[in-house]
Amino acid sequence: MAVFSLPCSSCGTPVEIPGRYGFKLKSAGVTNTVCTRCRQGAFLASRRDNLSSPIALASNSDRRRLIPLTAAVAALALLIGGVIWRSAVPTAQEALPASESPSK
Repeated sequence: MAVFSLPCSSCGTPVEIPGRYGFKLKSAGVTNTVCTRCRQGAFLASRRDNLSSPIALASNSDRRRLIPLTAAVAALALLIGGVIWRSAVPTAQEALPASESPSK
């Protein structure tokens, strides 16, 4: 199996891509390949920046807590409204007939 080597776009170290996929990338002229070390470094840096930001943590956690609370309040309001509406308006089956049945 052939192994193709493309330079990393960040640090220039060769990135080995095996088989047909490497051939397709090399033939297409792709030059933005990234080595594992650069990819992991970028991931760790973005993760560190995202976790260390107190503003992002506060707004994200508040939003996460607000969604279930809103859903619970809406469900409770629908339940209470449904119970009040059903008790206030009797249905045709629950209402007394206007006159006695002639079959009696």
